[in-house]
Amino acid sequence: MNDVWQPVPGTRFFSRNGEGLYERLTNQLYLRVDDVDETDAREVCTRFAEAFEARAPVRMVA
Repeated sequence: MNDVWQPVPGTRFFSRNGEGLYERLTNQLYLRVDDVDETDAREVCTRFAEAFEARAPVRMVA
């Protein structure tokens, strides 16, 4: 899924796919500044876990 970052009119903030309130730190890094619910927290944890797994796959040793 591609994220669409839209400016929030009258502010320096952006929304991601029409949801949330973010401040742009760099061209590819945004900081969420509104409250985060449980669904958002799970998404972040899942993305970090998937990224870590891609970098350092777990090996089962018998």
